[in-house]
Amino acid sequence: MKKPAQILLSTLFIFTVYACLSDTYAQSRQRWSLGPRAGLNLSNFRGDVQNNKFLPGFYAGLGAMYSDDSRFGFSIDALYSQRGARFDIPGNQPVKADIRVNYIEVPVLARYFLTDEGSFRPNIFVGPSVALLTGAKTISKSGPNNATTDSKEFYRPAELGLAAGFQLNFRAGDRQRLTVDARYTLGLTDITQDATEVRNSTISVGLGYSFGIGRQYRRGDRKIPVRVR
Repeated sequence: MKKPAQILLSTLFIFTVYACLSDTYAQSRQRWSLGPRAGLNLSNFRGDVQNNKFLPGFYAGLGAMYSDDSRFGFSIDALYSQRGARFDIPGNQPVKADIRVNYIEVPVLARYFLTDEGSFRPNIFVGPSVALLTGAKTISKSGPNNATTDSKEFYRPAELGLAAGFQLNFRAGDRQRLTVDARYTLGLTDITQDATEVRNSTISVGLGYSFGIGRQYRRGDRKIPVRVR
C-alpha cells in the first residue's frame, strides 16, 4: 500500500501534467469562485514560554476568491481553526500538557498569480488574519492520571496575525478548481489575559475546491455590462 505522501505527490503530478497540456478552457476566465477549505495546522506559542512543542490540529471552512487579467486578486476565508501548543514539563513526576486554543479565523489575502490564465494558476499571497476566540482547554497527563480543564478565561477574545504562503491552483472541471496551499500565520498580538507575552505561530497545509460563480469573461474583457432602463 502506498504511503499518504506518495499518494499526494502522485495526485499533484497528474494534475500538473493535465494543467500543462490542456487548453480546452483557455479562452475564458472565471473571476469569482467559492468553495470549501480544509487542512492541517501545526501550531506553537512564541514569547514567554518554555518546553513547548508544535501541536497538530485542523482547520475547515469556506473561502471566496477574485482574480482578473492583471494577475492580481484577493481572497477571504471564514475558518474554524485549532491552535495551541504541547508542553513537556520535567520533574519527579513529568507532566505532558496540550493547550488547545480554538478560533474562527478570517484571513484577507492579496494574491499574485504567476500565470495570466489557463488550467494551472499558481499564486503567492500575503495579508492580515483576524481570529476570534471560540474556546480553550488544557489536557494534562501525569503518569496514569489525565485531566481536562476549561481555560478560555485565560485568553483574549481576539487576535491579529499576518499570513503568507503559496497556492497551487488546478482546473478540475468546467468552472471548478482544486487548490493546494501552504501558509505561515504569525501572531502579532498577545493572546493571554495575564502579564506574560504569548503569541500564536501556525503552519498550515490544506486543500480546497472552488466553484465558479457569476459571469465568465474572455481575456481582455474588463467591462461589466450595464443595463439601460
